[in-house]
Amino acid sequence: MKIKRLTSPLILPVAGFAGAILLGAMLLASSWCASGDPVPFVDALFISTSAVCVTGLASVDPSAVFNRTGHTVMLVLIQLGGLGITTYSTLIFYLFSRRISLSNKLVGEALLLDTSFHLGRFLQRVVTIVLLVEGAGAVMLYILYRGGLDPFHAAFLAVSAFCNAGFVLWPDSLLRWEGVAGANSIIMSLIVLGGLGFFVLDEVLRQAWGWMRTHVLRKRSPEALQKKLSYHARLVIMTSIALIVFGTAGIYFAELANPTWASTPGSSLGLTALFHSVSSRTAGFATIDLVRYSDTSLLLIMLLMYIGGSPGSCAGGIKTTTFRALLGFIRASVLGRSQVVVQGRALEPRTINNTMVLLSYTAITFIIALAALAFTENSGAPYGEGKVRVFDLLFEVFSAFGTVGLSLNVTPLLSEAGKLIICCVMFIGRIGPIWLISTVQQFQHEPKYRLPQSDMPIG
Repeated sequence: MKIKRLTSPLILPVAGFAGAILLGAMLLASSWCASGDPVPFVDALFISTSAVCVTGLASVDPSAVFNRTGHTVMLVLIQLGGLGITTYSTLIFYLFSRRISLSNKLVGEALLLDTSFHLGRFLQRVVTIVLLVEGAGAVMLYILYRGGLDPFHAAFLAVSAFCNAGFVLWPDSLLRWEGVAGANSIIMSLIVLGGLGFFVLDEVLRQAWGWMRTHVLRKRSPEALQKKLSYHARLVIMTSIALIVFGTAGIYFAELANPTWASTPGSSLGLTALFHSVSSRTAGFATIDLVRYSDTSLLLIMLLMYIGGSPGSCAGGIKTTTFRALLGFIRASVLGRSQVVVQGRALEPRTINNTMVLLSYTAITFIIALAALAFTENSGAPYGEGKVRVFDLLFEVFSAFGTVGLSLNVTPLLSEAGKLIICCVMFIGRIGPIWLISTVQQFQHEPKYRLPQSDMPIG
């Protein structure tokens, strides 16, 4: 019975991510990957966790402390974390055996949100699409900035952008590309595609190919028979667009009164607001130092980090679908309606229950992590006299949970205990609180008895 629990489909992704993180940490801490003295193991573990969880937070400067071997290890960890350990292992098993075990099938379907398609062929298409998109992004970046990017740097940046990792191989993120429309556009496109979800991306591309075969090549295509995208795909795309527009407008108008932007043209501020609206949802690239932003914009960025991308994607956060379910629940409660309606469909009670459970788990995670960081970083200091502001620590927690990678220059200041706390938050954010709790529940026993029920006043 214990062996069956250890091989449960819920445990496989957790074990896979944990194993990749530990292996990556040992490699990054070795002299093979160091450009000088080997990196302390805690920092290597932090970078490995951040890479596998596609976060982008860094306790040390990867461009300075690692050599090309170390950067290659990081690139592999980012790619593994972006697509998911289970996706790769399932695909490998399928290619070698042409059949998939029930455990891997259950995991894959849970991660990729569908049970009605051939999982093996779907995973083949996903990996092919991902490699093609990343390759196209790398080629465009190399051609556009041939003087500033060698092929490896272009490939690293493209993979990091599509996997929503936020790592770059220079110390100042993308500050050198502030206001550069070409580079910003390529990076934003890769981020958005990586954050839509593999199932949505596959469906959109299949629909586009079907339309092209039917209307351009004049050939009959089975894909063209479906006249519109699925409910899930339409929900994800419309919510993503709305969040990008909302985030851009919010940051732009919040910064109009900020004196640090007084000499900046409105078009440049608009591009910066758009870029950070896209990047804040999970990627973590920055074209300016975030300390330039007002508190209003930082709070908005924290909200975007909390929402994150879409299910089955490279992104973290509570996901766009959960956010829409929450808005639908609030609307139904205000209007006094029994059904929660989202985009013309009534949600099942189980979906609403999962939404509330997820929000509860994330709130508990934030409270515990913030309290722990406040203790490790500012223990014994009076209010306002600690090493790091509580607001900055909270921003760090939101960034780690959303696997975003944005920081108010706090990460390098963290103690070893603080770095380990952020590692745990990144891991929870990538796996997902519900998945992690469900994994722990595999080792629990349901009581054989029931206690008497009672009501209690609420509110």
